[in-house]
Amino acid sequence: MSAAGPIADSELARLFAPLRPFELVILAVSGGADSMAMMHLVNRWSRLQRDSRRKLVVATVDHGLRRESREEAAWVAQEARAIGLEHTLLAWEGAKPTTGLQDAARAARYRLLTELAWRLGGSRAAAIVTAHTEEDQAETFLMRLARGSGLDGLTGMSAQRLIGREAEVKLVRPLLGVSGGRLEATLRAGKRAWIEDPSNDCDRFERVRLRKALGPLEAIGLTSPKIALSARRLERAREALEAAASALQSAATLNLHGGAFASLDARTFQAAPEEVRLRLMVRLIAAFGGQDEPVRLARLEGLLGRLSAPGFGAATLGACIVARHDGAIRVAREPGRAELPQLELAPGEVAVWDRRFRVAAAGALDAPVLVRALGTAAFARLRRQLKSARELPPARAAATLPSFWQRGALLTVPPLCALPGAPAAWATGKGQHCSAEFLW
Repeated sequence: MSAAGPIADSELARLFAPLRPFELVILAVSGGADSMAMMHLVNRWSRLQRDSRRKLVVATVDHGLRRESREEAAWVAQEARAIGLEHTLLAWEGAKPTTGLQDAARAARYRLLTELAWRLGGSRAAAIVTAHTEEDQAETFLMRLARGSGLDGLTGMSAQRLIGREAEVKLVRPLLGVSGGRLEATLRAGKRAWIEDPSNDCDRFERVRLRKALGPLEAIGLTSPKIALSARRLERAREALEAAASALQSAATLNLHGGAFASLDARTFQAAPEEVRLRLMVRLIAAFGGQDEPVRLARLEGLLGRLSAPGFGAATLGACIVARHDGAIRVAREPGRAELPQLELAPGEVAVWDRRFRVAAAGALDAPVLVRALGTAAFARLRRQLKSARELPPARAAATLPSFWQRGALLTVPPLCALPGAPAAWATGKGQHCSAEFLW
């Protein structure tokens, strides 16, 4: 079989083996050749597997950026239903940015897909599957190289990565080792149609310019398969460094304090290599900051430089406060710059609050509850009621914890329930029907 020949049934088990553990599989299909080929191939693989437990859903995100986009999404829905698959349309609503449009569209796309996985799967593990190819991997590598990315950036796109800690959602890219030419050949062989997106030829987008530049690069041997191979090899190095960061986490005696704040031994942390320290700090800021976007590497490097300087007290980054106190480094949610979210939970409902906690209201409750940040005033009143304040977290950290309220009365603050002197009503009254799990 030629390198550009269609994908045969005999290849499907190997290609889509990463999808086997998931009972919910959401296929992100735009209508282009790559995603349409993926839809047909995954459907064929699933039928050959004969696993009735697996639910396949096709999802199309309408970004609202072109007049034809809603019509194209309707066409995808028709094609999906014609082969027996459920289809869901997701719309990116609201104002669109004038700069960084593709980055913003990508972030919105993954947010909408993750929310769909949460709605359909609840707390079950789910896979969001995209049709990124070998060429996409090469373009990503070159884009990040042009920006001076570090190791993580140059590993390109991972074959699998956790995309939503709150719902155990994984982003899976089973076609990273497959060329777009083979996917088009697969569609032609099956007499299947696809849509050509005119934005794929628009030079104002960086990815399009790089795609066109790959032609001359291939003439000197810098081909998409070779670039993708380098990215896979760099991925091995990244995995080794992540393992080192986990070892540092243990050695520095990391304590998450129920999600109120993180503390770890400063001396052990500072003795580790800079790259390992960076990785552990990224984890902490991602978990406690509640932000969509990762912190920029240059800003993180600057923070670590100041953290080791004499006289350092505290700094803010990624909606976190990072402080050094009594031989420990502390990381906590920053309370002041933006109002923390509020949400109402009906009895029996589960949701994610501030991207930090999975919160739940048991069905035994007689009315909805409001989940909001405890706040400094409520924490001050609570502190006076407790028999012992010795184990309490710092006031700024405690103020950002999820608290449950009903009819204006505080029911509970789950992260504080295990502390000595916590009110008995939290464990025996309505408070026992409320929970908050820190997403680490």
